[in-house]
Amino acid sequence: MDKIIKLALIGCTCLLAARSAEALPRLRVSDNRRFLVTEDGQPFFWLGDTAWQLVNKASRVDMIDQPSVLRYFKNRATKGFTVIQTVVPGFDQINVAGHAAFIDGDFTRPKVVPGPDNDYWDDMDWIVDQAAAHKLYLALLPIWLNTVSEESPLVTDPKVAYRYGHFLGARYGERRNVIWVMGGDAYKRGRNVDNPVRMTMTRALAEGLADGTNGEDKFDSKADWSTTLMTFHPPGREHSSSLWVHDEPWLDFNMIQTTTMFEFANYHLVTTDYEKRPTKPTLDAEVAYENSLSVNKNESQSQRISPWDVRRAAYWAVFAGGLGHTYGHRSFIKWVREGETTNYGGHIPWFKALDAPGAFQMTHLKRLMESLPFLTRVPDQSVLNGESGQGIDHAQATRDTDGSYMLIYLPTGKPVSVHLDKFRGPEVTAFWFNPHDGTTRRIGEFLAQGTREFTPPTNGEGNDWVLVLKK
Repeated sequence: MDKIIKLALIGCTCLLAARSAEALPRLRVSDNRRFLVTEDGQPFFWLGDTAWQLVNKASRVDMIDQPSVLRYFKNRATKGFTVIQTVVPGFDQINVAGHAAFIDGDFTRPKVVPGPDNDYWDDMDWIVDQAAAHKLYLALLPIWLNTVSEESPLVTDPKVAYRYGHFLGARYGERRNVIWVMGGDAYKRGRNVDNPVRMTMTRALAEGLADGTNGEDKFDSKADWSTTLMTFHPPGREHSSSLWVHDEPWLDFNMIQTTTMFEFANYHLVTTDYEKRPTKPTLDAEVAYENSLSVNKNESQSQRISPWDVRRAAYWAVFAGGLGHTYGHRSFIKWVREGETTNYGGHIPWFKALDAPGAFQMTHLKRLMESLPFLTRVPDQSVLNGESGQGIDHAQATRDTDGSYMLIYLPTGKPVSVHLDKFRGPEVTAFWFNPHDGTTRRIGEFLAQGTREFTPPTNGEGNDWVLVLKK
């Protein structure tokens, strides 16, 4: 009897989660082509987290070496995260329950076993629906492009890629919390879409996703892209998807990867994407993993990425015009479990890294951006009176097009001179916003005339501030 009751409770939970997936609004590109919004036009701030191996390594239930994935979803939802980036079917195509995604590794033969909770795709359904129940969207990579060999049927026969995409689109097209991500870290020679064969594969996969979502099956390169939201995950070391696929009809917005390095300037890439035509939104979707050793071999391998590095990446990218930002912690990339270690210093079990300082501090950025007019925000370095600074001192500015507010990020707390005459109105009120804890300090009111210098409360590495000016 207890077993029957338990199964009934699980069934009710899955049903409620599935209904949540249907209730969560779909996302689309905003009318001004700069941001993402819900289907009814409400602003959506992408606060992402990278958990690439979640689908294969996270468990539905508590295990000896890790708790249930539900702890992760609850934690990220509570902190205000909105998107989880992960790979399906993962790198080894077998999940923690021992279920294989395909029969004999054949992408045209997903292993679907009759009955509930019997196969990989039942487990995947549960993850998608539980994410939705926590108001989380999933940015799903159908395949990690870098792991696909030259001999793979996905590469040699575009119809195989189409069939696999069609299966995914048909199965998850009704789930409103799914965003599709092509690509996948293709940094090895010949494995990116600059290889024409790989581009053909990627297009076929995208077409299959769209056709499967739309209930069509034609493989004629004339898919209706309006029913899917798609992007492309590029290789690291400071690359954007715009370099290869900006003009592709299936690409709705660009992704940038600047990788875990101490010396990065992601605002340059965001600015480049922002100025491209046709206009498409962009964001840095993989950068500065907290607690990670740097991939820059010129740096000391004993130095780890700090919360300050994480904050710099986030504020620089968003203020430069990003639609949002993706946070990352080294423990979540390969879903580190008790006793495991990974490359670049991953050693803390994921459930012991949930409350890392950088994760908390991303919440403050999201709340700041959502507290101000959202869809009329633009980057504007012209508000600075003088140079913006080099390296870690770079000041990044953003403002509202109607002149109602201005934000300037100062990563090392250096004084900044501002053109107050950029405001429309007689006076401006100034505040210091602290990215460490989300608190504000009132500076005072000033005439919206000429220029004025503002000096942050503290300065030096790790002492970053946001100057907030409001009409």
